[in-house]
Parts: sequence; structure tokens; C-alpha cells
Amino acid sequence: ILLRSANDAAVALAEHVAGSEDRFVQLMNQKAREIGASQTNFVNVTGLDAEKHLSTAYDLAVIARYAMQNGTFAGIVATDKWTISWAGHEDREIENLNPLLKDNAFITGVKTGYTEKAGWCLAASGTKDGKNLISIILESENQDLRGEDALAVLNYGFNNFERKKIIDQEVATFVFQTSDGTAPVKVAPQEDLGVLLPKDTKVTVTARYMLMQDISDPLSRGEKIGEISLWMGDDLLGQEDLVSPEQISETQQAERGKATPEQRSASLSYPDYAVLAAFALLLLLSILRLLRLALSGY
Repeated sequence: ILLRSANDAAVALAEHVAGSEDRFVQLMNQKAREIGASQTNFVNVTGLDAEKHLSTAYDLAVIARYAMQNGTFAGIVATDKWTISWAGHEDREIENLNPLLKDNAFITGVKTGYTEKAGWCLAASGTKDGKNLISIILESENQDLRGEDALAVLNYGFNNFERKKIIDQEVATFVFQTSDGTAPVKVAPQEDLGVLLPKDTKVTVTARYMLMQDISDPLSRGEKIGEISLWMGDDLLGQEDLVSPEQISETQQAERGKATPEQRSASLSYPDYAVLAAFALLLLLSILRLLRLALSGY
């Protein structure tokens, strides 16, 4: 499926997993909504043209980013060739239809597409200097052009954007005061939190943080008790879980008091960062017509 676009195999897998293609389509739409692909509606599992079967460049990038977090998926879409062996038959070698894999070592996936209405399409991912970028090309006129445009978008991103660590897991500590004013509740981000930003321009990034539950029970080290998100204006740049950086016993919890979800103000004790950017870009997206105008200087 992922190397050669085998539609019959897609239907067979859908029926095996969900009992029918229609039921699997329901699961696809449910997952799309869960991960933020809000403008996507699937009607079939093949991607062939159908009424009300639609998506956007942004949504396809969201879906591709989510899929690439699965190691098995990422390994398959990065495979240039694969040999299928069957007993009693000659081995069959299949090649990945992604034209960028052969000559570009930094390309990591993901998938080609074509229908009469959609034109030549390509979701392409690449990794350079610790940056993982995704480019979406839609409605291209031919196979060569979609590959050229995908590379142009990725290279633009690699050359003009850099990843900035905004919150350091080892440094950041968030302190929520308890309702009775006793010892505060300490939480920390589970991982470093950074965003991909354009070079050479300053911007203000706002951190928002909140508790997700009453903190009235004993806590294990690393237990999730909240979330932190980074914003630039109304744009969400990234988010990470907040966890307990220490073990809190039942006795300690009783002595400390209770922090509730309604108490969302906190003091932050991490360094001030001068973040370079004019705006945040988590995924590089392109619709072909706009891209070609930009590359032509018009």
C-alpha cells in the first residue's frame, strides 16, 4: 500500500481490521478529528475521487506528521525497494513510487498520490540538522514537477528556519499554590519544548499552563498533572505534558493541601528566552499554484 498504492490491499486490510470498508472509514474520520485534521472527510480507504471525499494541504501535513511518529510506518515509507517472496513463485521486487528517495539522502518519506481531479500529489518529509519538515504538494501537472516543488519547499524550510528550545525540561519549574496557602505544588514539562521559527527576527512567545486534575492524591514521579502550551498571539506553536518532578507520599500530600484545576496562575522559574521569529511554522505547507508564483518571483 505505502510503496505502490495497492488499493485492493487497502480494502482488504480495512475489512480485516474493522469488518467492512465503511466501518474503517468511520475510524479514519474519528482519528482525523482527534489529531486536528478538522477539514478532512474520508469516504473510502483508497483515496480515489468520490463526492465529499476531501482534505487540505494543512490536514494532510497533520496526518503525515502523526503517521511518521509510528516507527513501523516511518520505516516503510523510507524504504526505496522491497522484495516479496512467495513459495512456489519467483521473488517480486517493488519500488517506492516516491521519486525523492533515490537521490536525496535527507528524504524520509512519505507518500505519492494521483487522481484525475486531484492531479499529481506528494507528501514529502525530510530531516536535516535536527529539523524534521513536511511538504505537501497538491494538483501538480506531472510527476517531475511535484517532486521538484516538494524539494524546493523542504530546502526553503531547512535554509530559513531553525528550531528554538523555548522551555528546557531540566530548568523549567512551575509552582502552583494550594488552596489553603500551604506548600506549593511543583510541576515540570515532561520533555523540552521547542518550536520551528524563521531566522533573524524577534517575536514574543507566551507560555500557558494549567492543571488537568485535582492534585489531592499521592503523586508518582513523572505522573501527568497538567499541560503547557506555547502561543504566538492566537497561534498554537506547541504543547507538552506537565508532570510531577518528585514523588509525593500520602503524608506529604495531606500536609501540603490541595491544588485544583481552577487555579491556573503560576510562577515560572526558567530563563527568559529571546526567540527569533516573525511567525511560527510547525509544518511547511504548499499548494502548487502559490508555490510556483513564489519561486518565480511574482
